[in-house]
Order: sequence, then structure tokens, then C-alpha cells
Amino acid sequence: MSQADNRKFVPVLDDEVEPAIEYFNLNKNLNRRQKIFVWTIVNNPNMSYVEAAAKSGYKDARQSAYKLLKNKHVKSEFNYLMQEVKKKYELNHDRAVKDLYDIRDKAMESGSFNAAIAAQNSLLKVGGLIVDRKEVRYGKIDQMSRAEIENRLKQLMGDVIEGELVEETEESISPTADLVEGVTEGEYQEDPD
Repeated sequence: MSQADNRKFVPVLDDEVEPAIEYFNLNKNLNRRQKIFVWTIVNNPNMSYVEAAAKSGYKDARQSAYKLLKNKHVKSEFNYLMQEVKKKYELNHDRAVKDLYDIRDKAMESGSFNAAIAAQNSLLKVGGLIVDRKEVRYGKIDQMSRAEIENRLKQLMGDVIEGELVEETEESISPTADLVEGVTEGEYQEDPD
């Protein structure tokens, strides 16, 4: 088994072995084998030109590949198809947004709400409506001394609670201690109203 047989070809434009007419520039100067040659070298980028010529039906593949690559019409068609490949895989803003809309819509249809929310968030980020703000701080608690940690905790606690702790006594605990001060048991009278 040769090295060429071990390679797996992944089609770039289409899975079809025969070239589809819609991909071509409709150059009337190319014959059927020339079109298949161009289609094969564009659609299978790992395939050599000699292999493509043999697959296209040429008997002397090495000599035919050389002659085909010198032909101006074959070169023109090859360049045209390579531009089509670039268009197919081109990434731009409009295509990315369209793809995100498609992902969101398909996720909603299938009931994958988490995926739909993620796609919507990505759309909002692309549109500039959501901006991720991340703050990176250096320094670890392991590198701080005990006094520095205590001071930092006091600062943080001071931001949360702006007051002092007061020890509680029995008088401050009783809710009615201030209201009935000086009244003994039995002297308390209800208001006749």
C-alpha cells in the first residue's frame, strides 16, 4: 500500500466526485477532464497534482499534470474556485452574527434554552450591549502578615458595618425596661380608655 493510499481526503467544496456546475466559472474553453482535474485539486487539497490528473482520466498523469498547470484557462478556473473556497470559509462580522442568530433560533426550536441564552449573550456582546469587565488583582493572603490581614479585615468590615459593638446588659435586653421604669409589681394600672 502506498503513502497516497493511506491519506484521507476531506472534500473542501463538496462531497461529489464529479464537479457540480454551480461551482464553476463556466469557462467554455475547458474540456470535461480539465474541469474534473481542477475540481479534484481544489476539492482535495492534500492530493498531489499527479494523483488528481490520474483521477481525472489522464493516462500519463505526471506529464498531463505539468501541462494542465501551464494552461492559462485551467489556471484561471483554479483561481476562481480557490476564491470560492475562501468565501465559503471566510469569517466576518455579518456571517458571525448570522450564525449566532441561526444557533439561537435552532436552540429555541429544539428546547435547548441554555444554548439559546448563550447564543443571545454572544449576540449582545457582539453588538456591544454587554461588556465583560474583569479585574485582576495581584497579591495573596498567604503573602500577608497577620497584622496586615487583621487591618484588611477591619477595613472590609468597616465598609459593611459602620458602628461599634456594645456589650448587652440585662436592662438593654428587656424591651419594657425603659417604659415601666420606677413602677413596681402591683402598681401597674391599665389605662381606663
